[in-house]
Amino acid sequence: MGLKSGDHGAKTFFKKDFAAAFQTLRKLTDVRTLVGVQRSQTLAVLDGNVMMNAMPKTADTFRAYVAIVTAQLEEACQAAAHVVVVFDEPNAMTMAKRDEQRRRDQLRQARVPLCSEELVATITDDNYSTNDLNTEGCNVKLLMEFRKARPRFYDAVFMAAMHRFRAAMEGGAWSLTFDGIDERGAERGHGVPRDAGIVSSDPSLFWQGLLNREVPIGEGDLKLTDVTQRVHDASRREGTPVHGVLLNLVVTVDTDSLVIELLQQNRRERRVEEDDKNELTILCLREPSRKRAGDDFVTDAHYLCCDMQVFHELVLDYFYGTQHLSDAMKAQQPAALALFASALALCGCDFVEVRGLRADLVLPCVREVARNQPELLELMHGVYTGRAEDTRNAGEAIKA
Repeated sequence: MGLKSGDHGAKTFFKKDFAAAFQTLRKLTDVRTLVGVQRSQTLAVLDGNVMMNAMPKTADTFRAYVAIVTAQLEEACQAAAHVVVVFDEPNAMTMAKRDEQRRRDQLRQARVPLCSEELVATITDDNYSTNDLNTEGCNVKLLMEFRKARPRFYDAVFMAAMHRFRAAMEGGAWSLTFDGIDERGAERGHGVPRDAGIVSSDPSLFWQGLLNREVPIGEGDLKLTDVTQRVHDASRREGTPVHGVLLNLVVTVDTDSLVIELLQQNRRERRVEEDDKNELTILCLREPSRKRAGDDFVTDAHYLCCDMQVFHELVLDYFYGTQHLSDAMKAQQPAALALFASALALCGCDFVEVRGLRADLVLPCVREVARNQPELLELMHGVYTGRAEDTRNAGEAIKA
């Protein structure tokens, strides 16, 4: 949902008040090395939609997109033995997400050059092939502005990258998996429905079985968390390709993952079995290189890394002032974190914004409710039930 950025945004507030959880590192391999685990014990999960939307302005050809995606995947494969790239599933989106996409589409169309009827600025629909993408003058940066054309382009780019990896990385304990891609790429027949599924370099079909879901997850940023949970469960079984994996590198640019992963970390902390608590998650927010206005100083591209275990401890300490809590207080933690997430969303995200609300101003109010108004906090448990009426009841706590 993209939390509001800027001087008063959530990320800025977190970096200042929970600084011990954050560190800046240049490469994903540096993150794993700092944690002190082996590549074979590491999973990297990347948001494919983010990768495609964060391309440099100079990249406007199919070959350029494939080269940049391949380089990012190579970096991930150097850091982790298992790499999973997740994608949105258009057919499983929430109504709120669909509304947001319509708003974005209107903004995108304003950037497309106007042409006469006999000319087109780029491919605008689903009926094209790889040859069309490789045609001289085909501007795929403009193609990305058209939602109907985009899914086939994603398939084409990532399947081209997969073919490169299969040719270059034969043998060894590694895997590259795409969650939400049609393996036919751009060679799917015109008019043939897209069948986005699990595509993996691992011929054993392990990943297809692991990541197939009875109930689809529409949004990639939620898939990031789902994949880590599924891999963790499988890592506890001897004989699986992911046995022994304990470190998750979650790679994205979306700041909403700070809150999504915080909620997931609370679930991890509440596991009963001690040997089920060895999972480590580092959220790696990719930040591009930037040139400072007025001079030649350039900040290299890097990752702002958040240790979710430390972040979770610091947030709860902020709420309660101590880590020594009564059983009743511990039982209220999921509700307190849900209120925390709701308050941050109201400060500004893709779906809602209350003008004037800021993270540094609203979170002390959340703390007050968490400490002193348990009857209101109890209402927040409803958001975890999946029932609309229970979720609506949470509004009273949010108003407070």
